[in-house]
Amino acid sequence: MQSDKLKFENGKSYCLVVHNIEYGKHILKDFVGGKLGSELIIEPENNIGIDEIRQAIEFLEFKSDEEKKLVVIYEADKMTQEAANAFLKTLEEPPSYGVIVLVTSRYASLLPTIKSRVQKISVEFPKLPDGLNDFENHLVFWNYSYLERILNHDYTILSEEELQDEEVDELNVIFTLKELLNKYKEASFQDYLTFISKISKISNFRFLKILSKVVAWYVFQSKNLSQDEKYRYIKICDDIQKSKLANFNYQLTYYTLLLGLRGDNA
Repeated sequence: MQSDKLKFENGKSYCLVVHNIEYGKHILKDFVGGKLGSELIIEPENNIGIDEIRQAIEFLEFKSDEEKKLVVIYEADKMTQEAANAFLKTLEEPPSYGVIVLVTSRYASLLPTIKSRVQKISVEFPKLPDGLNDFENHLVFWNYSYLERILNHDYTILSEEELQDEEVDELNVIFTLKELLNKYKEASFQDYLTFISKISKISNFRFLKILSKVVAWYVFQSKNLSQDEKYRYIKICDDIQKSKLANFNYQLTYYTLLLGLRGDNA
């Protein structure tokens, strides 16, 4: 379905399936911000627990002065089993004035009991502007909100020390990692190990997710890895992206991904 043809009816639950969550936010901008009435937006950092779902249920219990009450849950695939079970009755029978929209880029990860209670809407990803290179296309497919900044070259290459700042801008981190990987992949093995050692000290789940996306692109482009090796490393990257909890052995994960990327064995 084209995004400009979206319609949400009162008393129904939907699942908006998008290529990436930021594109979901982009196409929902005409439905949030008060245009449908009062609303509750849930955007998880890690998982969606029972507290967030109870908040949604309580929000829908009473009719507002507006025509509709809208609940939007981004990354709905991150609902825990307990949260999903608590939400089933409300999803199946929202109040007559309520609209529930689950947004996910991982429809297959939703529980069957959730899928059976929502109307699935798959939204096509738009044609991207000409002039983007392969890496830039990869970034926009990952996160649509990057598009305008990439077109304007609105990013900065950071120092290796600046990467350790937890508040550093995400797009700056991405292009810095690409620059560093280009540099160290061609350096001596000892220099590469020194680089990995520095990176492995960053015990930050957000950073690990960013790194895994950059590594996935390099793995996909690699001419030195077999198809089986590519599958193995891309699966690790995908598992990191799908994870609901930051329960990784950071040092081991960094070494596994980065050594595999170069093709060297420790």
